[in-house]
Amino acid sequence: MKLSKKIFGLALSSQVLLTLAAGPVLADDNDTAAMKKADALYKSAGNDNKKLKAAAESFRGVLRDEPSNPRAHAKLGAISAALEDDETAVLEERQAIKIDPDYYLPHAILGKIYANQGKTTEALAELQAATKLKPTSFNSHMDLGFYATQLGKVDEAIAAFKKAAELNPKDARPHINLGVMLSQQQKFPEAIKEEQEAITINKDIPEAYINLGNIYADSGDSHSAEQAFKDALKIQPNHPNALSGLGWVLGKNSDFKGDAEQQRKALKSDPGFATARRRLAEALSELGEHQEAETEFKAVLKQSPKDCTAHVEYAKFLEKQGNRDQARAECKKALEIQPESKTAQECLKKLNGG
Repeated sequence: MKLSKKIFGLALSSQVLLTLAAGPVLADDNDTAAMKKADALYKSAGNDNKKLKAAAESFRGVLRDEPSNPRAHAKLGAISAALEDDETAVLEERQAIKIDPDYYLPHAILGKIYANQGKTTEALAELQAATKLKPTSFNSHMDLGFYATQLGKVDEAIAAFKKAAELNPKDARPHINLGVMLSQQQKFPEAIKEEQEAITINKDIPEAYINLGNIYADSGDSHSAEQAFKDALKIQPNHPNALSGLGWVLGKNSDFKGDAEQQRKALKSDPGFATARRRLAEALSELGEHQEAETEFKAVLKQSPKDCTAHVEYAKFLEKQGNRDQARAECKKALEIQPESKTAQECLKKLNGG
């Protein structure tokens, strides 16, 4: 069970996904031998369902002897969620909270469960409660920041990631995510600083360089953007986001042949990467390869029918081909998906003679 990590075309650190496996807290010194054994099984289970079921049975054994053990209920709930038994998971977390209202972990796990169920109000409330009950929990602040991002609560996400960075200055992930958030506010110098800080902490995370490339490109510094994408490719030569990003920058500099080449490489690495397919269609259009461009536009819209940008770019392509009626229809589809889209609004206005 996990949430998507793709945020506004930039990448949150992949390690921030709201997952529900692997023991979230260390054993307590006062635990019984049975609880320590169950903890050990949970810690070693990873994502192996058979091992998770064995750990769950071990925690049930603990609860037969210690029915008021909130940690056992919380961990049994986490395992149940990992095994996609949400009903049991929720019941166990609620029981843990009933036994110990000040215990942060059940709230953290409930927040993840509700997030994965799409229960936005409940999820946010539980994740906020977890950070309030345990302000020193790095993971809880990271989860809150990630989910606040999903809900478009940028200021709350920034605050959560900043707190996480304070709690663990040696972890690059809060800075990677802060760079993403700040770039959405067009605070490009601050966003660049955060990604550079992430690289200072850990120079081997390609997402930091990819985000840096995107931020540089959005701020108008194509030269620095190109270098950042190339730096990401030094770490992971077939990274689809880095390949596509490099092509995107080449296209911005009118090297459409180079753009198309990089997008094809990205699609070879990840055939389902819709952004690369859209960018390939745009590059082919610029190269005058209209039939192939139309094929790629149709393919990306079939794959991602709610991609507002793809509808707008296809509309621009259709306009160039003299098909203004269909172009208008594509702009209207884009506005149905994202009514506030300025590019879609401007495109439709132009098509209407505005």
